Amino acid sequence: MLSLMALWRFILMPVLLFSPLASAADLTLKPLDEQAFNGEWQWSNPQGQLRQMRLHFSQELLKQSAIEQFRISYSLTYPTKAISAYLNPRLEHALVMINQHAKQPTAAPKDILKILASNPNTPSSEMLWEAYQQYTQDAFRHLGLLPCRHPRGTQYPCVRPNYSQLFYQNRNRMLPLIKNFQPLKDLNQTLAEAQAWLLTIPVKREISDSFSPPLHVLKDNLADSDERALLLALMLSELAPDYSLYMVYPAHSVGSASPAWLTIDANSGIEGPTITLGQHTLVLISGSSELINEMQLADVELISDALY
Repeated sequence: MLSLMALWRFILMPVLLFSPLASAADLTLKPLDEQAFNGEWQWSNPQGQLRQMRLHFSQELLKQSAIEQFRISYSLTYPTKAISAYLNPRLEHALVMINQHAKQPTAAPKDILKILASNPNTPSSEMLWEAYQQYTQDAFRHLGLLPCRHPRGTQYPCVRPNYSQLFYQNRNRMLPLIKNFQPLKDLNQTLAEAQAWLLTIPVKREISDSFSPPLHVLKDNLADSDERALLLALMLSELAPDYSLYMVYPAHSVGSASPAWLTIDANSGIEGPTITLGQHTLVLISGSSELINEMQLADVELISDALY
């Protein structure tokens, strides 16, 4: 099995060798005009009691969320451009610095692709490969992406959101929401309270090349399956922090993985449909149990990503 580093190299070589490199200008953001957001929800909890919630998010939090939304949606739509825009100037600088200290300079910056393609066994080339590997990791982290396998073949770029990274980036932003839900003695009751509120958010059509962070899900009052799962995960991680949460999605999916399910370790005591992936038995807490059962019967490979 390829190591993660080798997989990144394998995924990105088509980007570098067969696509025009984008400039950093491709990622320039337009001025953001986000105003403070005030939202209000009303719903009935599982006991039939009427609940009401008002939320306020500052202009600064909305701006942070808007930048995150633009960056990941652009990267899902134009993965080669987004990754190349990050890599290209850094690799050019790395080659200049390598050549300054090499007895025989390897090449000019315009020959970076040739060096990486031929992979000559020289100290300078090895240093450039090391820089490439490091900047590749940095690019995925900066853009909030993970590499994947495209169902049409390895010649096609394939990325999806890094849900664990998005989870940690949004935890503090969602505290105003989480404070409206108090941990209850029974974990199933705590989850039911959160799920009842989540049902108030209408379902959005699944779109593979865009992703809305949790704050924009609240602002737009729309969510598809992975956006809904991430929002519920943020709430449940604060209400019941002792159990691992996992995002599950088909291995062949591209972009904003759809459909997606949120699951929790079966040892949590949460009641609900269960699935077994590898050595783990997981309880479904969002998404269609019928659909995931159909996929397992059809031997569709599923990926389980731990959020924390």
